[in-house]
Amino acid sequence: GKPMATAPVFLLPLGDSFRSFEEGFRGQKWIDFTRDHAEIPVFAVCAYFALVFYVPGLLKDRSAFQLRQLFAAWNLLLSVFSLMGSVRTVPHLIYYLRRDGFKATVCRDPQEWYLDGPAGLWVGLFIFSKIPELLDTAFLVLQKKRVIFLHWFHHVTVMLYCWHAFHNKVAPGLWFASMNYLVHSVMYTYYFAMAARLSWLATPFAPMITSIQITQMAVGSYVTLTSAMEHLQGGAAACYVDAANYKLGFAMYASYFVLFSFLFYEKYFDRNSRSSQQKSEKICGVDIGSRGAVDTAGRFEDFSRGSASPSTSGNASPLWTASSIAQVVDGKKKTK
Repeated sequence: GKPMATAPVFLLPLGDSFRSFEEGFRGQKWIDFTRDHAEIPVFAVCAYFALVFYVPGLLKDRSAFQLRQLFAAWNLLLSVFSLMGSVRTVPHLIYYLRRDGFKATVCRDPQEWYLDGPAGLWVGLFIFSKIPELLDTAFLVLQKKRVIFLHWFHHVTVMLYCWHAFHNKVAPGLWFASMNYLVHSVMYTYYFAMAARLSWLATPFAPMITSIQITQMAVGSYVTLTSAMEHLQGGAAACYVDAANYKLGFAMYASYFVLFSFLFYEKYFDRNSRSSQQKSEKICGVDIGSRGAVDTAGRFEDFSRGSASPSTSGNASPLWTASSIAQVVDGKKKTK
């Protein structure tokens, strides 16, 4: 039978015409586009670094923008998009995982099983969505919140890696897209709830979401390592991956795993890392204070009390500044 991912999307009434478009989709044109336009992610990174490191200086003499409602709408849009992507990619991956086994899903030529049809369309949308997702950082900058290393490192590396992986048609690509869609569908829903002043509902889920993210990084590391070992033992005939890509992929996932694991340990197990006055929930480097504020490592601020600058907001000091990791990546010592 056909993969489950060809079933209609039950979330939105997209209609038969969109379903026909999905089933008739062929991914090679989009892959060719990434090959012909390798300059696009480079330009995006240049513009992004200007946003992160130059624009804040231009805004130093003006007050922060009030963007709570717009930010809530943005996160709701991304959560719905991610949920729809999950519906189209996760069942497809599970179908082939059960039918053909794990090795096939990390080594088989993707042209044979996921680059076309509904799954192929949503993998392509996943790749290109990494560029508009950079707008997450624009909300921080416009609200005059400091963007720390973990935030921009994550956005830049994911975007560049995804473009490179799609360009090279790597076999485990569906794993990466499926996991990211699934995690983001939960994460952006959480962010929406926080921006919509529903912190009482959202904050209990912070430890769970951080745990899911750590699991994602562990699985991503294992997938890239497995494909690398198969490729090293049998070459391209044994595993359809690119040597440079699996090296980059493993380095990326492993670094995320270390960073997020340290964050989780620091918050929930290291009693000496925080004072009792600074207790809060954290997720993805985001520190949610007692008033629902979120530190400058993440995407939120204390919308309920107005948008204060990091220098004046008591809840705006990032928890990462208390860690040795932040001291290394920021290149300077910070006091607790």
